[in-house]
Amino acid sequence: MAKQYTKELIKEEFLKMLETQPFKDITIGKLAQRCEINRNTFYYHYEDIYMLVREILQDELDKLDQEFHANSSWEESLIHALSFILEKKRVAQNMFKSMDKEEVDHYLHRICHGVMKKYVDQECELKGIRAQEGDRALIVAFYQAALAGLLIQWMEEGMEASYEAIIFRTGKLFDGNIERSLRISQELGKTDPLPKN
Repeated sequence: MAKQYTKELIKEEFLKMLETQPFKDITIGKLAQRCEINRNTFYYHYEDIYMLVREILQDELDKLDQEFHANSSWEESLIHALSFILEKKRVAQNMFKSMDKEEVDHYLHRICHGVMKKYVDQECELKGIRAQEGDRALIVAFYQAALAGLLIQWMEEGMEASYEAIIFRTGKLFDGNIERSLRISQELGKTDPLPKN
């Protein structure tokens, strides 16, 4: 119990520090002092600050599995999954600046994949659509790539525009396309040939 309390305290204080200072200025010594623990206690829980960052981001991914609402639209689900980034933009920017771009992109793709996979599965179940597994995966991958691309572009542009507005507008523009694609998959046979180049 004490171990979990200490880990949560370290995470909480680290995030508070990121609200007011750049990642490069946060040292384990400063963080330990703020938590009123010694450096060895920090190292008992984390190898370094980068491991702490990865655990915070993994916590956010875990929430996606626990908090997905079956009756939500994919837009609402994605906004909910990104609430950490959207509500704490400065913190997110500071954290992501500390990470390799490839690792950040991978994390954002995982969020988008998680949301779209759950949504596509939900659409098939609720509407009785028997889309083929390979087609479902293809639809998920298509929307994952598009949404992660929009997210990465938004972050690179400084996170000033409303990401919520971008997502809901995208939803309006492509309304019904996911269900339509799933129904087409159901109608296509497994043996329908792919077009030749």
